[in-house]
Amino acid sequence: MGTTTTTRDHFRILSALLQAKTLREFDERLQHELAPVLSCDVIGLYLYSQTTAAFSPVSESLRDPASPAFPIAQLPAAGTIKEAAVLAGQAIVTNDLSTSPWTEAQALDPQICRGTSVLVSPIRMPSESGADAMVKTLGIMAAVSPGRPDTFSEEDRVFFDLLGLHVAPVLTAVLAAEERNTLVAINSQVIFGTMTLNTLIHSIQPILREVIHPDVTGLVRFVGDSHNRWFEIVSCEGVAVDQNALRQFPFERMAAAEILTTGKPLLLTGHNQQRFAEHGYFESLGVFSAMLCPLLVRGAPYGFLAIGSKRRNAFSERDLALVEQIGFHLSHAIANLSAYEEIRQLKDQLEQENVYLRKEMGASLDLKSLVGDSAALQKSLKAIEQVAPTDSTVLITGETGTGKELVAQAIHQLSPRQQNALITVNCAALPPTLIESELFGHERGAFTNATSRKLGRFELAHRGTIFLDEVGELPIDLQMKLLRVLEAQEFNRVGGSQTIRVDVRVLAATNVDLDQAIKRGAFRADLFYRLNVFPLRLPALRERREDIPLLARHFTQKYSLRHRKSLTRINSAALKALSAYDWPGNVRELEHVIERAVIVSQGPILTIDELDGLGRGDEQAPEPRTLAEAERAHIVETLSRTNWILAGKQGAAEKLGMKRSTLQHRMKKLEISRPPRPAS
Repeated sequence: MGTTTTTRDHFRILSALLQAKTLREFDERLQHELAPVLSCDVIGLYLYSQTTAAFSPVSESLRDPASPAFPIAQLPAAGTIKEAAVLAGQAIVTNDLSTSPWTEAQALDPQICRGTSVLVSPIRMPSESGADAMVKTLGIMAAVSPGRPDTFSEEDRVFFDLLGLHVAPVLTAVLAAEERNTLVAINSQVIFGTMTLNTLIHSIQPILREVIHPDVTGLVRFVGDSHNRWFEIVSCEGVAVDQNALRQFPFERMAAAEILTTGKPLLLTGHNQQRFAEHGYFESLGVFSAMLCPLLVRGAPYGFLAIGSKRRNAFSERDLALVEQIGFHLSHAIANLSAYEEIRQLKDQLEQENVYLRKEMGASLDLKSLVGDSAALQKSLKAIEQVAPTDSTVLITGETGTGKELVAQAIHQLSPRQQNALITVNCAALPPTLIESELFGHERGAFTNATSRKLGRFELAHRGTIFLDEVGELPIDLQMKLLRVLEAQEFNRVGGSQTIRVDVRVLAATNVDLDQAIKRGAFRADLFYRLNVFPLRLPALRERREDIPLLARHFTQKYSLRHRKSLTRINSAALKALSAYDWPGNVRELEHVIERAVIVSQGPILTIDELDGLGRGDEQAPEPRTLAEAERAHIVETLSRTNWILAGKQGAAEKLGMKRSTLQHRMKKLEISRPPRPAS
């Protein structure tokens, strides 16, 4: 090969390479132009990664598992002829690979290796600091002639060495152009594409396949707090990862922990990841190389982009730098998608709050009904004033009709949360099969009729207050989940894996003797202690008889306005009768009696004749005259014999041969309610 020919060949090869727009095209043109000049059969191109001292194959002959050259590309760098060329900073030739000291000789089939000539040259670019500065190695070119010893001369080595210097700027320009075009395509896709968080990675897969050739791509999100850190796979393509299997490894010894700590991307070649506890698991899945790029969303660690390959040495530092730039664009896309999701969830929450609150408005109680001068009531009102400004959990106890929901409304309206929602849940009125969904919500497809996502009452009460009425009727299996919400302020929707965190104040009420329920095993002691942070007992109306005249006048005025009556007062005989009655239904019963009296009154003064039904509880119950009355009497008798326990083997539902939900429905229809317990 003469000097003129060498110069002409250099010029022709470089001219062809300058027309390449991608790394793949650069490799193809290099093979096409160089093989005839060196009279060799194979030209191979590698990119070099200085931090991992690894050679990433570019040429298809090196990446194809069916190719004889594939095992060479899988080798670690140590002891290879490629490493020797980088360390020497010049081209190296061997005219019989089988007799050489390089590890490639052991990797190849002996029949192929025998008599094979190899010429390698580093693609190196001197730094701009001067001739004595460090040389940056971009990659390696290799020329191979299988079974042909002494193919390459010293003149070929010098030619190849100079070509390595001349090619370096061209390769740098091609890599820069490909990176720029890739990022433009990625940015266009994540900005103008229609996607969700779950489809984000899938939408950029075609672009990644053209440049990086991954076998596995995934988006991973960090979850948990600093004391219980973990991660969840948002989406993954190319391999099925068992997240439960990964739980066997301690987080602090995994690659995810290093990314979270350093905030820097990781390049795993298949030869340098033994320090990570999970590397054996991923190799069992056939994943040998990986790039893990951290993602920052709104300045905080979000997770990482994971790209894997079934080959070792599959990725280079150039690939890692490109993926880091892609991660920057994905971080912005995730921030936007998260913002849109938050807006959608807030919209859904507002819509559901409006629906819920519209339903509640009709049943809302009048706070002005909390009236009375008695010492017993004033003690309760004082307790309300003390606890309302705090975030303390309150357990309100008292007989049916004493105004427990009224007190819950008062606590909420006197608290710093008054501008947010007060959400009421009647635990006794909801069927056991639906109460978990009502409290915690459900995901679409969680059960047969779950056609869309539903926010639970706890989510609706975020930053507000939730009132759990009749909490003593909560099924035992849900009590543990409620305890978790009380302690950690987090839960999962039915059918969902995402942990929902809320800021909710909990008020609870019951007319059940929880001490007895705990002894029967119907109520968890730990839940009782967690609810009973601030106990607030409401006195029965018979314990504050001096308030009865005030309440009676209040209800008379209220219902006179509502029913357009002209009642001005209650006569003394009627007030005396009202004050003498024991009111087993408490304030609610008094209110209903007064409303009936106002409706039937004919003059300006309410009299005792109009107090229909007062004291009916003392009269002998008549014999049933209809099927409904007979059914009612039978249910009441069974409830009395079972001490008003609805569920369980000793409960009324079991003895009546019906489901608990069916019994609750019949009780509501027949207006059956538990009578108050005698005052202690």
